[in-house]
Amino acid sequence: MKRAPIIPKSSPSSSAANPSSAPAAPMVDSLIARVGGMTKGNTIVLPVCGRDVKFTLETVPAGQVEKKTNVWGGNERVQAFLTEDALDDLIPSFLLNGQQNPAFGRHVNAGIEVADGSRRRMTAILTSSEYRVLVGELDDEQMDALCKLGNDYRPTSAFERGKRYAQRLENEFANNISALADAEGISRKVITRCVNTSKLPHDVLSLFSHPGELSARAGEQLYKAFEGKESLLAEQTESLIAGRKNGLLYESDEIIKELNSALTRGTYAIREPAVKKDFAPGATAQYKGNKVLFSLDRTKIPESLIAQFEELLIRLNH
Repeated sequence: MKRAPIIPKSSPSSSAANPSSAPAAPMVDSLIARVGGMTKGNTIVLPVCGRDVKFTLETVPAGQVEKKTNVWGGNERVQAFLTEDALDDLIPSFLLNGQQNPAFGRHVNAGIEVADGSRRRMTAILTSSEYRVLVGELDDEQMDALCKLGNDYRPTSAFERGKRYAQRLENEFANNISALADAEGISRKVITRCVNTSKLPHDVLSLFSHPGELSARAGEQLYKAFEGKESLLAEQTESLIAGRKNGLLYESDEIIKELNSALTRGTYAIREPAVKKDFAPGATAQYKGNKVLFSLDRTKIPESLIAQFEELLIRLNH
């Protein structure tokens, strides 16, 4: 990882190390130098939210990671989006050298609940690798802090942030965007764009290698363009998914362009077929939409009948 949670300068040992107030998110080479050589059972003390936490390194055997661990519910990263494409920065190193940087979590029942390290967890599952976790007694505030620090490596997408903003708006801020903007330290526009992006169907986000490829600006534009035209969006999304299954590759800008092309097709008027009725030789009518077109052949229809028909039409004006 590029960055990781607080790691003190003291070396790990089998007993608690001296606490440190080292700044958060040191570079990965510094992290690996300090904890990369730890083995199962080694401990280290790290400050989290201003409180020292004693972490013990635990190793989950390959093949048991999915069963023995789970991701904390407060982690905003959507686990369904952690595909091989989305994890292409981690998979090669896992296959060559295994997991170099431990995750962080806590014990819950008989398993481990992961705060920082959901991407590494899924990589371990996909590569059938063991999973290394520094486990400590953490409360929800500390779990949340570790989640946010972990997301500093690859920020969560506009879609994922929008889900969190929408939840906070409803549960904490009574839908007051200005108050949430102050709390998050970002603009109202950014929050609105992310929330609108989060309203897009999951299938749309699954078209991208990872959801971070869809920016908040582009996501909001898609949402607004297809508002009230969700069926068009769903149809075009299914078409792109089918194309990808057949081996087609799409860049992020191509995906957006292809999705928007459904709107162009949807603007064409649907032509209803004309219905023709034959009443008698030389007397027909065509029904098309709200119009009816009568056709009378004077060589086959008596003049007296044509006169009666004209008389009926004249009565419309009276």
